[in-house]
Amino acid sequence: MRGRSLSLAGAIEERMTMGYVLTDFTEVPDLVAQVTKLDNSAFAEYEGAMAFDEAVSGWYLQRPGTDLQMCQAALDGSTLVSQVIVCAQPLQLGGRTMRCGIIDSVATDPRHRKQGLARQLMERAHEAMQAAGLDVAVLYTNPFDHPYRFYGRLGYVERARASMMIGARTSPSECGAQVVDASEEADSLRALLNGYYGSYEGFSPLSEEIWRWHKVASPVKPTVVAETSGSGAVSTATFADAPVRIEGHDYTVSMAYDIAATVMNADAYESLLSLAPRDMLGLIVDERSPEYGWAESMGLEPRVAEVSMVLPFSSEACAALEEHSAPWYVMMESVVGV
Repeated sequence: MRGRSLSLAGAIEERMTMGYVLTDFTEVPDLVAQVTKLDNSAFAEYEGAMAFDEAVSGWYLQRPGTDLQMCQAALDGSTLVSQVIVCAQPLQLGGRTMRCGIIDSVATDPRHRKQGLARQLMERAHEAMQAAGLDVAVLYTNPFDHPYRFYGRLGYVERARASMMIGARTSPSECGAQVVDASEEADSLRALLNGYYGSYEGFSPLSEEIWRWHKVASPVKPTVVAETSGSGAVSTATFADAPVRIEGHDYTVSMAYDIAATVMNADAYESLLSLAPRDMLGLIVDERSPEYGWAESMGLEPRVAEVSMVLPFSSEACAALEEHSAPWYVMMESVVGV
């Protein structure tokens, strides 16, 4: 089922400001085309940004939990010039599962910046999330860019710091994993990943719907590798081609994610990553996690910083976040878009 829809009582009213119409995504004409154009114009200057096409944007807007009434838009006439995309999913936070609003995109056309549009849309998104009964808002951003300070002024606090690590793929080693059909092996792989990341913050337990959307229906056609035994999957990794911009240069790398094993160590980690389809490998990992050290030992270098930030909506959520912390699972679909 898609994300919890807002009732009429919880809907955020359309309004005008400085000639712009502030509304939700249900009122945006040619939504997929306009989101694609806005994302590409707004993020062209950011390190690590991926270029989008309409196939990816259309798929992304079908992400389980994405509610068009919760996503906010600013229109100049009929043109989308600023947006906030929200996906509502359960995430592990503060030692328990919380209902979270994941801010997947905050984008403003460069020609329409400094009008306060992003702030107003974020405030509308927060109202919509609270009306839907969500506990916490979650987002990702580069801590060295302006948006980090902007989110801080809105009340967001840093929860974890990660790095996009890039480097050459190591030579293939003896590894029992091989390419598998993500649909046929879904149950076994979901069980392995849900168990491996069960103690990580920021992880949304993989339901059948999320798995189907992310691994089977994705237009980027990720490569899933796994080693199986009679009892099910014992190791796995997923790779997706991602065009990224680092220090002004464009690269296409195999972004690795959802890496897990029943017995994981540095050798097992390197063995799985050696199966990347491309010579250049990338991944994004929490700097406190064991995976970060293993990636460093493979020669991967941190190139772009990424932080997760949270905004709790209740005293109960605040208390839980203060009482418990753990390494963070980075959602590749939220950071890179694959």
